[in-house]
Amino acid sequence: MNSDENRPLKISDLEKASGMGRSTIHYYLREGLLSPPRRTGKTMAYYHAGHIAELRRIRELQEDGYPLTIIKEMKEGSRAWREGSGEEAAPSADRKSQIMEKAVEVFARKGYHKARISDITRAVGLGHSTFYLYFPSKKALFMECVDQVFQAMFSGVWEEIKHVRDPIRRMRMRAEVVLKSYPQFIDILQVLHGTVEDDPRLDAKRREIYASVAKTVQRDIDKAIEEGLVEPVNTEIASYMLVGWLEIAPLLMGPDKGYTSDELLDTLTGLFEMYGGVGDERNPAR
Repeated sequence: MNSDENRPLKISDLEKASGMGRSTIHYYLREGLLSPPRRTGKTMAYYHAGHIAELRRIRELQEDGYPLTIIKEMKEGSRAWREGSGEEAAPSADRKSQIMEKAVEVFARKGYHKARISDITRAVGLGHSTFYLYFPSKKALFMECVDQVFQAMFSGVWEEIKHVRDPIRRMRMRAEVVLKSYPQFIDILQVLHGTVEDDPRLDAKRREIYASVAKTVQRDIDKAIEEGLVEPVNTEIASYMLVGWLEIAPLLMGPDKGYTSDELLDTLTGLFEMYGGVGDERNPAR
């Protein structure tokens, strides 16, 4: 473990680590929002990693719309707040891995917006103040986990689907997985859309995930064309269009329209059958 993680921090170090100005930090100290530093003289004060976690917690709560008066009440009523970084003196690689492992499970099960930091900390067995030693926010944690989240969602399902011989049936099954089993997939795609401006690297990540999903669908379309089930088209364009269709599907399933997932899936399959000139002979039940 890096010994620098345990060293005392000066106010300038705290400014740099937290992204907050000195006057703001002093204001939080005066108002009791930040734990007092260790003083070695009239003008010299030292901080520690727990103060960074507290400042990040204050910032996140403010971004969630909490006024400082409420944040102060929350701090005073929380053992984790009172103890500062007492749960864990400094970050460790093993603990970070544990947090990410549980976060992947929570994000894959609930999606981004429904997942709560408390869900993750409870699963790991740690307090909120310790969480903020490792990640400044839920969004920062998600961005480190995003690849693993998608793998956890679809790796086993995709393996099962690829053994279905009918490529149009495979496409329907992929859409069915998203609409019925993993609607949080759409939630996560929308989060990636909204974070592109925060960090240019996230745009590359978003494009990478889209390409991965579209490439899987493109192989099914290629196979359908090869078997003469649909007319030849630009399969790359078609695959991205289908991924886009999945993104807007929740609008059609919402209270304004009220369509069921089966109705959407039947329409999707019907479009392929109509375009390919195949119909009742491939699906006698229709």
